[in-house]
Amino acid sequence: MPRFVKQISSAANPAVKTLKSLALKKHRDESGLFVVEGARHIAEALDAGWHIHTLCFSPAAADDAQELLARAQADTEALEMPEELLSRITGRDNTQGIIAALYMRTYNIDTMTGAPDALWVGLEDIRDPGNLGTIIRTADAVGAAGVVLIGQTCDAFAPETVRATVGAFARQKIIRASRTDVIAALPAWHGRAVGTHLRTDTDYRNGDYGLPLLLVMGSEQNGLSDDIADACAALVKIPMPGGTESLNLAVSTGIMLYEICRSRI
Repeated sequence: MPRFVKQISSAANPAVKTLKSLALKKHRDESGLFVVEGARHIAEALDAGWHIHTLCFSPAAADDAQELLARAQADTEALEMPEELLSRITGRDNTQGIIAALYMRTYNIDTMTGAPDALWVGLEDIRDPGNLGTIIRTADAVGAAGVVLIGQTCDAFAPETVRATVGAFARQKIIRASRTDVIAALPAWHGRAVGTHLRTDTDYRNGDYGLPLLLVMGSEQNGLSDDIADACAALVKIPMPGGTESLNLAVSTGIMLYEICRSRI
């Protein structure tokens, strides 16, 4: 626990400016930090071994803050500030009175080889942070090991993504990989990659989903690239007999994940 708590009262304070800047990917990448809101989600991160750089809290949330600080790393900085400064940092009216800047944790594609019976979710060129956060949450719900962000997929540590995970980010390994990295790794991997694609006639309910498995999903606009689709061991599709051309990506990923896990849940 820190030896003292700093009292912050001005929006001009450098710490406030630094924390506010983490809304932008450039500053998250430079600092290696991202923001998590709410005592429960911060506690989940501590449970999973994440490192807190700074804990900020309003006077009303002091009791929750002290409980978290008692569990946090010794070098965690503690800042008490008015609720309006917390709102300025997050850009939201409801901050739950407590936020934390955590050190980011990311993994490379080789991480998949260390989980012999794991389920992974690969997402290629996904641009909607809300969809990404919801998929991370669903992956966590079915016990997946993590999510592979392929190509230009958006940032897993963006504020909108982290909120949409509802704390699930803490338990999921986030791998960032290029298309080239993924295509090169799959032939030597001990598992199989299954992608969703319109060019197949295989109904998703008839797929082979033995573990270890990488489920690969493309964007709603473009689907999987030909290169990634060709690298998959199998392709499946979700039938849509109605008039809609495509499902929301988070919905279709949820359908796939629960089908994959149907015999194991």
